[in-house]
Amino acid sequence: MEPIKQDRPSAGLFILMTAVYFGAYFGLKYGVFGGALPWYYNVALILACLLLALALRKRFAGESE
Repeated sequence: MEPIKQDRPSAGLFILMTAVYFGAYFGLKYGVFGGALPWYYNVALILACLLLALALRKRFAGESE
């Protein structure tokens, strides 16, 4: 068996990023665009959340070493 990797993101970070994504998605869709969010805004939002998650992972991985 392979040992558990210590550099995995925590469950808390996953929940936080999920909440940020859904908050931004529904805020844009119903708050800004009145229910009609263009598909490319959704793609841009997903990419922004992924980049933010990678940046946070690198930042916190650097502190633990």
